[in-house]
Amino acid sequence: MKICPKCKEKLEKIEKNYVCKNGHTYDIAKSGYVNLLLDNQKHSKNPGDDKDMVISRKKFLEKDYYKGISDKVNEVIFNKYQGGKINILDIGCGEGYYTHNIKSFLDEKNIENEIIGIDISKEAIISASKKDKNIDWVVASASNLPIEDNSLDFIICMFAKIIPEEKMRTLKKGGYLIIVSTGENHLEEMKKVVYKEVRKDFYSPIEDLKIFNYVETINCTYKTTINENESIRSMFNMTPYRWRSPREGIEKLFALDKLPITVDVNLDVFKKP
Repeated sequence: MKICPKCKEKLEKIEKNYVCKNGHTYDIAKSGYVNLLLDNQKHSKNPGDDKDMVISRKKFLEKDYYKGISDKVNEVIFNKYQGGKINILDIGCGEGYYTHNIKSFLDEKNIENEIIGIDISKEAIISASKKDKNIDWVVASASNLPIEDNSLDFIICMFAKIIPEEKMRTLKKGGYLIIVSTGENHLEEMKKVVYKEVRKDFYSPIEDLKIFNYVETINCTYKTTINENESIRSMFNMTPYRWRSPREGIEKLFALDKLPITVDVNLDVFKKP
C-alpha cells in the first residue's frame, strides 16, 4: 500500500530498502521502520513528540489505564468488519500502543490484516518498531500520506490532526474513518488539581468531515485510579496541558501518589461514500 512521497509511484520492498520505479530509495531501519518524511514537510528539525514525551506516553499506556479506549476501538472495527482481509492505517500512532492492540485483536479473531502505523515523530516510530515487528511503521506526514489511493478499509485517528482530503483519497469506497477525541469530562480530576477554573469543552469533528457520511458517535467513559506518582507524571507529560499549565498547579499534581481519573472519549465513525 505504500507509495513514494516524491513521485507517488508504488514502493517495492527490495532487501533492506523500499524502491519506486523512478529509482527513489528509502532505507529500512534495523528495527524495521521506514522514514518517508520529506525535508520540505518538516515544520522543525525534529517534528512531532520528542523523546521525553514518547517515553512518558509509553510508560503510562503500558499500565493499561487506557485499555478501555483501545478495547472500544477494536470493538468498532470488528462490528464494521465485512469479511476478507482488511487494510488499516493508524494515523498519529505514537509509540504504537493502540496499533499493537488492534493487530493482536484481529490476529486472535483470525482476521487477515495488514496494518500501517504512521507518525511524524521519528522518536515515536522508533519506539513502536521495537515493540512489534508485524506492523509496518512509517515516519510520514498526515498531510501527505505515502499510501495508495483507495487502498484502506479503516483509518484510525487517535487524538491526532485531521486532514479530510488525504483520508478520503486513501480509503476504499465504503471504508470507515474512526476519529477518537476527548470528551468534556476527560481527566477532569487532574484538571481540578492543576487549574483554578476547569472548562468543560470538547471537539466534535462532524462539521470538519462533511465530505464523509457520518455514521455514529460512540462514547467510552469509565473511572480508574492511578496509584503511582510516576504514572501521574507520565500521564500529565503526554498531554498538551504540559505546555500551558501554571507551575503551582503542576507542582501540586506532581506531589500526589494517587489520583482517581475519569476517562471520557468519543469515537466518531464516518464512511466514505
